[in-house]
Amino acid sequence: MTDQVDSNTQRLEALEKKLEAQQKDTESEVNRVISEVNNAIEREKDKIKSEVRDDIVGVLQDHEKTGAGGTVKKEQVKVEVQEALEDEKDKAFRAGNLIIAGVPEPDTDDMDAGNSADLASVTRLFTDGMKLDPDSYRITNTTRLYRGRKEPADTNKDRLLRVRFDSSDMVGKVARASPELENAANSWMKNTRIFRDRSKKERDERRELIREAHTKNNEEEDSDYKWYVDFSNKKVLRKKEGEERPRPFRTQKYR
Repeated sequence: MTDQVDSNTQRLEALEKKLEAQQKDTESEVNRVISEVNNAIEREKDKIKSEVRDDIVGVLQDHEKTGAGGTVKKEQVKVEVQEALEDEKDKAFRAGNLIIAGVPEPDTDDMDAGNSADLASVTRLFTDGMKLDPDSYRITNTTRLYRGRKEPADTNKDRLLRVRFDSSDMVGKVARASPELENAANSWMKNTRIFRDRSKKERDERRELIREAHTKNNEEEDSDYKWYVDFSNKKVLRKKEGEERPRPFRTQKYR
């Protein structure tokens, strides 16, 4: 009887040690994840500070040039600096976001249920459609854009979905992985389009560039040259027919 008690005691002690070791491993992993998130946040802060400084310097330099013939009002400079700060704040918010078109909208008026369904769909899109490692990204939240659900007349039109990550690095990962969607077995995944989360000002600038290129091409239908938009440099460029050009914008998965 004593031997059996001693044996059970040893087994309990061994089990306690094993549980302690597992707890330490779990705590270590949690601390590692927290450290990664904190480091990512600090990198974003440094980037924002640098961009804010550049914008403020730009505002002041503009006034040095234009204010040579008179006194620049302090209030005017203050307003423009504040606008620059607000602009950078908005960019920082949008830096870790993506806008996705074509994700089926769940048929429910329950916001929590809808958000859960959207999160599941987006996770499938990234994991199954783009072959991304599910451990390589963390989605903070998903939001359907525009107030209210789609109207009955537009039941086949799903609202855009904003996806927010804990780091802006994920935006680049999705951009590089988006061509995988062309080979997706699921039809809605194949038809999705992904956009960077741009401000209204940025969207208007892009529309104007597209409109300008379209107008020039219509005016020169018989020309050997075609106009296209170089979005990275915000320019409308001309290329001779037959020369290598970027992939047509309408067929790009990530825009």
